[in-house]
Amino acid sequence: MRELEAHLARGELDFALALARAIAVERERPLELSVTLGFLPLIAAERPADYDLWTLRWLERWCGELSRRASVDDALEIVQGLAEIPVDPERGLETIKAVAARHGARRGG
Repeated sequence: MRELEAHLARGELDFALALARAIAVERERPLELSVTLGFLPLIAAERPADYDLWTLRWLERWCGELSRRASVDDALEIVQGLAEIPVDPERGLETIKAVAARHGARRGG
């Protein structure tokens, strides 16, 4: 997982995607939401036409995993953070992580 996070930190999207797929297959489960969240700023920067698709998939999974713990207000904050990522990635991620922290959801952000 450290190698994946290092690729993300260096902005190496293609390497990170390939490694993420391999890790998910090896573990036989999807990566944690907090890890997949790290892809979104790179997608926004390098593949802006794909950003909405990636973001909606992430949001759908977040809603499913926190369905009984999160509120509509939480979802609104998450959407605001996701919308902020292409403009100000740090601020967008901070917003999302703040919501996740309220729910004690390590996976959420």
